[in-house]
Amino acid sequence: MISEYYKFIKDYLVLAELKFKYVFVNFLSAILYKGFSILLPFIGSLIIKYLTMQDTRMTCIYLVIFSLVYILYIVALYVNYYIYGYNMNYCYDKMTRKVLNKLVSVDDNFTRVISKGRLMNSINSDIIEIGDMCDQIAEFLVGIIQIVAVLIIVSAVNIYLAIVFVLFAYFYLAIQNNADRKVNYYHNKVKIQDDNYTNLLTQIVSGLQEIKTFNMLDKLKTKLYSIQKKFSKYYGIKRKHCATRDNDVKAIIYIFRFVLYLILIYLVFTKKIDVSILVLVVSYHEYLVVYINDLVESSSTIRETNTAVLRVNDILNYSSEDIKFGELDTTDIYGMIEFKNVSLNIKKKEVLHNISFKIDHGEVVAIVGEAGSGKTMILNLLLRLYKQSGGYIKIDNTDIFEFSKKSYSNIVSVVTQKPFIFNMSIRRNLNFVDKNISNQIEACKKVGIHDFIETLPNGYNTVLRENGSNISGGQKQMISIARTILTDTEVLLLDDITTSLDPDTAKLVPSLIKNLKEDHTIVMVTKKPDIMSIADRIIVLDKGRINAVGTHKELLKNNEIYQMLQSRKSPSKLGVFDND
Repeated sequence: MISEYYKFIKDYLVLAELKFKYVFVNFLSAILYKGFSILLPFIGSLIIKYLTMQDTRMTCIYLVIFSLVYILYIVALYVNYYIYGYNMNYCYDKMTRKVLNKLVSVDDNFTRVISKGRLMNSINSDIIEIGDMCDQIAEFLVGIIQIVAVLIIVSAVNIYLAIVFVLFAYFYLAIQNNADRKVNYYHNKVKIQDDNYTNLLTQIVSGLQEIKTFNMLDKLKTKLYSIQKKFSKYYGIKRKHCATRDNDVKAIIYIFRFVLYLILIYLVFTKKIDVSILVLVVSYHEYLVVYINDLVESSSTIRETNTAVLRVNDILNYSSEDIKFGELDTTDIYGMIEFKNVSLNIKKKEVLHNISFKIDHGEVVAIVGEAGSGKTMILNLLLRLYKQSGGYIKIDNTDIFEFSKKSYSNIVSVVTQKPFIFNMSIRRNLNFVDKNISNQIEACKKVGIHDFIETLPNGYNTVLRENGSNISGGQKQMISIARTILTDTEVLLLDDITTSLDPDTAKLVPSLIKNLKEDHTIVMVTKKPDIMSIADRIIVLDKGRINAVGTHKELLKNNEIYQMLQSRKSPSKLGVFDND
């Protein structure tokens, strides 16, 4: 048990990185207020002793001492509460910063390893639980000291009484700890089902429109009910062991109390102890029960919080592909892209094989192919989310990994099929990139969204609801594109941007791309036949390999895969769920 809790505490302290002086104050204040509480029954027994002896002077002295100790107890308790609040806030701030810094540095595989539901639960509940652990550790360690102190005091009074106390403490703790292990085991299972439920619910909210369109609600309800059923099952078992831990073991208290009373009656009748000792022993037995219950509660919380520590460590210890970036700090580029014999392996599986092509400045190139052919991986490589397994990728004859992080983000930008809009005004969304109002208006005019914004109640100062839900998907996409071109990048990546556009807005995309190509190199992934046709050149992928390269007319005449893609008047129904 000791080694188990030593590991729990060590893992927590490494993760939390608390300041030593505040941990020390937390521990010291806990020792003091718990220590003073131990002294109170002992001083109380002396008051009774001298009162029965009719020694007024000593009775008054110990009454004064009792009052002073009680005041010190209150002061130490107040300090403990205050420092607990400080450590809680410090730990919460530290953990949220760590998780946030990790999230902005992970690769695309992260959400396949750590589900979104688990991630949200870790941020919302695990981190708060971890913040509480410092105080629980102090309570746990001081609780052990309290129990030992009581046993020493009782052994000084009578060794037989001490043996009863030791046996009681051993059996009580052993049964409580065994039950608590089972509680924690099923607590972990409950957490997993909670993660699954949150994860599925998050995806349902994200894909609500598709769910309604494809009439998927009944199947999703069945899946949610299945998760709820498992949750209820594990929670019920957990509560059964909680009942054993918190209620059934009370029988032990009454059994040992009965034995203790028999011994005390014998000792009083044989005049081996007086009334003051009787009161002292009875009081310390009550205190011992309270101390053990507090110790079990603290140990249980530490064990449960260790689950939270492990879950947060899983996030922080996630190992992204080790990609090193250079120090070349320049944005003065032309925008020519070259892939030469590029291959990509992920988890020992070949995703791209021997890819070679060149794209000139001001050229629009479409990457097309069946699902799983590797289209989006081309964009991911250009975004440096992955390091190619073979070959090289260059921009203006410079390897892309020679550029610094900061400069590369100003060279290459991406617009995704599900753009994210913050819950703030349009102006502030654009301010993240460029605070110049004239530039913002010019960018919005360029993408054809300016006139719509002007019709809104507060124009550019209109506050968008969460994820832009009070505007259409197409309008949100256009604001996202305007925000992207404000970055003044040379290379623009478009990842299936027409997916969320309504038919009227989608008609504007060809002229938009034509305007953007004047000062951008554009690489786009698309499933829409009419968008493919406006590209200067088209690269057809098949199972991670280049099947053909050519213009729309050339491929429509000579390439079977492209002919098949063009024959599809609408994209196939896409799955809503990341993990399905």
